[in-house]
Amino acid sequence: MGYRIVLFSISLLVSMTLSAQNLILNPGFENYSSCPNSITSMDVLLEDVTVPTSSSGDYFHECGSEDFGVPTNFKGTQKASEGSGYVGLYFYALNDYREYIQLNTSKKLREKHPYKISLQVSLAETSKLAMKTMSIMLMNKKIKVPNSSVLTASRLDLENDVQFHEVKLKADNSISDKEGWVTLSAEFDAKGFETQIILGNFQTNEATQLLQSDKSPLSGDFSYYFVDNFILEELPRVNYEEDKIYVLEHNPFEPKGYELDAKAIADIQKIFKFLKENAEVQMKITGHSDNIGTTEYHKFISSLRARAVALHLKKLGIADGRIVWEGVGDTKPLKSNKSKANGFEDGRIEFVMTKFEDQ
Repeated sequence: MGYRIVLFSISLLVSMTLSAQNLILNPGFENYSSCPNSITSMDVLLEDVTVPTSSSGDYFHECGSEDFGVPTNFKGTQKASEGSGYVGLYFYALNDYREYIQLNTSKKLREKHPYKISLQVSLAETSKLAMKTMSIMLMNKKIKVPNSSVLTASRLDLENDVQFHEVKLKADNSISDKEGWVTLSAEFDAKGFETQIILGNFQTNEATQLLQSDKSPLSGDFSYYFVDNFILEELPRVNYEEDKIYVLEHNPFEPKGYELDAKAIADIQKIFKFLKENAEVQMKITGHSDNIGTTEYHKFISSLRARAVALHLKKLGIADGRIVWEGVGDTKPLKSNKSKANGFEDGRIEFVMTKFEDQ
């Protein structure tokens, strides 16, 4: 069967019919019953927000008292990332004391569907310690445990009929920043039971990774963060039609290089997921080069580039027999009569999905 010579960028594969919708209820903590004026449990003040332990956390709003106001309050000074309010939590404190927030999703997440979550944090000025990493816990139902100790996975296992999984968050800046807001985000596949999201630190003090100086933390040192602007969106599922040529990324390498850049690696992860879910499919990878240099070099570098994609997929777990790769140098430019001045446009990786034929 001949390939249909139609080039698709991987970024155009997704269906545009799925509109972005935030699945978190009260994501910016703007729906409240009364202005914060004292230490009051957040689930009393806020709609669709609960606390899973006996600790409370804090709610800050522009309408609040001096200690619980925005931008200035008893923990520091910070404008809201969006709207007029935000919450504050202890992520690390003496004797494994922790604070958490538990948020509702507007519907149960769909099994095996991809989602993206993001939120923003700002380290309070009064904090002497900063977290190195953060994560969320996705749950099948609300929980309420009787004390304020850390919610470890082993502790959650003791709860009746509770399903959960942890998702690590990546930051776009150091989460030691006390000036502005840092965005934390992650993409994950839903298990199909998630209706609640818990944010906090799920490690004991001993196991917690901190950003700190050479000095060991003192017993009274703590890490306290302002938190705002949750977003949870379902991502469109990537699909590849049989016998169509797709472009992984135009120029997915440094000039004259063959190491995959971050965007290419992220796109390969999507390809891996598709191959994993479609065992009847195999993939052919073709490397192309620009027209700068010798014919031998073109063939050599394009082969290395195709091989880099194949090796990354195999490292992720795709069997050797399902991946074929080759480099064709500059023999198949996107346009004819291309000058050397714009030949860099031809550096690309193409791939085709076909039916798997076990040899």
